[in-house]
Amino acid sequence: MDDEFKQKLGNRIKELRELQNSSLEEVAEKADIHRTTLGKIERGNREPSISIALRIAEALDVTVTELVNPDSFRTPKEEHVVSNADIYDKVPFGEAAVLRGIEETYENLDTIDFAFQRRGAEPLAEQFDEYSALSTVIGEFFATGVASASDGLYEVNAGDFPDLISTGKKEGIPGIEVKVAMEKNMPEGHLPKPGMYIVIRYILADRDKNYVKGERGDTAWVWEVRMGEIEEDQFNKSDTKGDSGKTATFSADALWDFDCVYLDPELIPYSRYKDKGALAEVQGQQQLSEGSTH
Repeated sequence: MDDEFKQKLGNRIKELRELQNSSLEEVAEKADIHRTTLGKIERGNREPSISIALRIAEALDVTVTELVNPDSFRTPKEEHVVSNADIYDKVPFGEAAVLRGIEETYENLDTIDFAFQRRGAEPLAEQFDEYSALSTVIGEFFATGVASASDGLYEVNAGDFPDLISTGKKEGIPGIEVKVAMEKNMPEGHLPKPGMYIVIRYILADRDKNYVKGERGDTAWVWEVRMGEIEEDQFNKSDTKGDSGKTATFSADALWDFDCVYLDPELIPYSRYKDKGALAEVQGQQQLSEGSTH
């Protein structure tokens, strides 16, 4: 971490602390660090470790991204939610859980990128040889966020199918598998497994959300979330070499039959997006939002 970044970080921490009318001692106590340590960090004389940065962020009730890079703090916009999707009649949560899933994804990815930044390394998206590994990480973060916003009805079923399972708090809770694909790709798995799915598709843009079709940046942005049920015969199956033996990919018709529950129109990788109803809704909501700010 260079001196300029340390100074900016220290200034930001002090600014947030003073905005909350908190003393150095109060924030240090909440963060479980010594007041002199916090003072040195605020003055740019000491580099905080990842764990200390996280504790300071928690003490100030912000994310680590808001703390270290407030100009590029990422959060999904409510106007990108497709409201009243029929699929919500079949699951015990609503739009807020989907937004929380995306928020959790961004918060965790940004925390990891901060750790790499401290070491002078490339962001997480640049660390993988295959983007499938990044997709797996995104799916795990998203599932954790949905579970945390489900009023205790879901828990993450780490490493098993489906990804989200009932906690037993209430009967009739369907299991949900989370699948992630990049850009226009269809989600895939080793075997065709029918059931309820959430499908997240993302693109790679730059940190400031500048996206050019056909180009890839170093920051993952969710552009679409779809939810629905799929039958075994709606997968495209093919024999492939390797340990899995088979690959089962969603058919395009199956995915488009899913309800779109989140859509960021600035990031759509298609020249012509098929789900015109969802696109019209979020564009209308975005225009209303922009109009209310003028």
